[in-house]
Amino acid sequence: MSGLVDAATAILGASEKKLEIAAHNVANISTPGFKRQVGFSQLLRAAESDVSALPEVAVRRSFAQGKLSETRNPLDLAISGDGFFQLRAGDRILYSRQGQFKLSVDGNLVTPQGYVLQQQGGGDLVVDNAQVTIQQDGAVLDDGRPVARIDVFAAADAGSLAPVGESCFSAGGAAMDAVSNPVIRQGMVESSNVELGDEMVSMMTALRESEGGAKLIQVYDDLIGRAISSLGQAR
Repeated sequence: MSGLVDAATAILGASEKKLEIAAHNVANISTPGFKRQVGFSQLLRAAESDVSALPEVAVRRSFAQGKLSETRNPLDLAISGDGFFQLRAGDRILYSRQGQFKLSVDGNLVTPQGYVLQQQGGGDLVVDNAQVTIQQDGAVLDDGRPVARIDVFAAADAGSLAPVGESCFSAGGAAMDAVSNPVIRQGMVESSNVELGDEMVSMMTALRESEGGAKLIQVYDDLIGRAISSLGQAR
């Protein structure tokens, strides 16, 4: 009997997790550079001595590219293809595809969170004004004169990147290599890769699964009721 309860509890927990993932994706549908969370079921043994396995939901990120939208803001940048911008957040290095930058009082290009865009070879990217030209290969031109270059980095295993906030990632121990032929679009931003229709389907599927778990609990209650009733009659 306890196995039935364990299975129902696992199903209900998994469906709740899937609903949370879908809701989180929908909440960030307008967040530039946000990468959709994807829940997938894996089997987890209920106990070392138990041969049965229960479903558990694990989470990974979909790094599929979102739609590129034109803004005509010269400090809005979008990556076409693989890769991430390298950012400095205090003493940490983060990676993101959120390319909405503004010019700080120090001449740095910073994200809305205050993270500083890094240039090729490391170090903060500093420009004299916001009217710079940024070419597709990352070259930064001020009045036609090259002043810096922006590198785009990619991980050999994107699944090893750890999310920091909604649109940034920490490499941790993963190796990040510069993309040899990056394509950077000036005056554009990448939207999230969340599709509302997909999230609605995920929510409906999770609700159906929760109904199945609830039915298992109901079956268990019915069986316990019958057992108690039978024991009472036997006396």
